[in-house]
Amino acid sequence: DGALVRAMRAGGLVLLDELNLADDAVLERLNSVLEPGRSVSLAEKGGGMLEVVVAHPAFRLIATMNPGGDHGKRELSPALRSRFTEIW
Repeated sequence: DGALVRAMRAGGLVLLDELNLADDAVLERLNSVLEPGRSVSLAEKGGGMLEVVVAHPAFRLIATMNPGGDHGKRELSPALRSRFTEIW
């Protein structure tokens, strides 16, 4: 398991630095973690069974980013952005 899944299971904290530099596929996978059900489906594990990991109640996800106008950076979609509390 990766850092995100381990933190979800144990109730840990994950820091995603420069979130707006992540690939769209990565951002898409985070949607279910940030929704009220706080889960992620692990189809990549194989074996014919879909494993669903539901976050421990103490699990927290923190993300940082610089404004979209900076070199190589872009804005997050309004749907993804609405799942976070922004602190300037």
